[in-house]
Amino acid sequence: MGEKRTATYKIITDAGGNRYNFYCDLSGALVCTTKPYKADTPEEELWLAWEKEGKKHFNPCHKCGRLVIDAMFNPEVAECVECAPFEAESKFCKNCGTKIEEPTRKCPACGKLLHYEGRTK
Repeated sequence: MGEKRTATYKIITDAGGNRYNFYCDLSGALVCTTKPYKADTPEEELWLAWEKEGKKHFNPCHKCGRLVIDAMFNPEVAECVECAPFEAESKFCKNCGTKIEEPTRKCPACGKLLHYEGRTK
């Protein structure tokens, strides 16, 4: 998936230029408000605000491309928590749908791992 250029934003008109509010793409939380920026084009202005102030507050999901805050990011897999949730004990197998009666690493029916368990080397 292609990388998004910026997180979700709103423009705030200011006497010295435009300020930008950048929001987490998953939670919708306001993450930062920039100082005023002026540029030759609106696209250039947005890019300056993003590169100088906004970008450092976000993590890009390597699966869906959303730009999210640390609380919405699973660093173990470099994905947002919607694409790779922090896992609790499985109640059903994601592969075959078998109900899991007792906590275990593998599905008793199909043998697939029930949890991601981190990257393998």
